Amino acid sequence: MFITFQSKKLRALCESMHNANENLGEKLASKLRARLSDIIVADNILSLPVGSPEVCFEEGEECITITLLGDKKMGFVCGNTVQPKNQDNTINWSQVSRIRLVFIGDVK
Repeated sequence: MFITFQSKKLRALCESMHNANENLGEKLASKLRARLSDIIVADNILSLPVGSPEVCFEEGEECITITLLGDKKMGFVCGNTVQPKNQDNTINWSQVSRIRLVFIGDVK
C-alpha cells in the first residue's frame, strides 16, 4: 500500500522518529511507526489485524480510521486517482492501493 500525506506536518511526524517522539510522545510515536509499517505491507487496509480499521465520514469524506493508542486515531482517505466504488457508491476499500493520511489525533 502506498501512503501519501495531506500536509508537510503529517509527513514530518511519520518520517522523523525524533519529530514524532517530541510532538506525540514516545508511546504514541511508537504505535504510529508500527501501524505505518503494517499498512505499507498490507494488501487491503481493512484487513489489518491491529488498529481496528473502521470506515467513517470526516467532514463529508469517506475515510478509514485506525486506532493508535487509547482514543488517538489516524485517518486516511482514498488516494487512488480513480476511486474504486461499490454498487452503493461507497469506496471499495479492498481495491484501494493508495491512501492519503489526513490526521493523527488532532494533528492535520
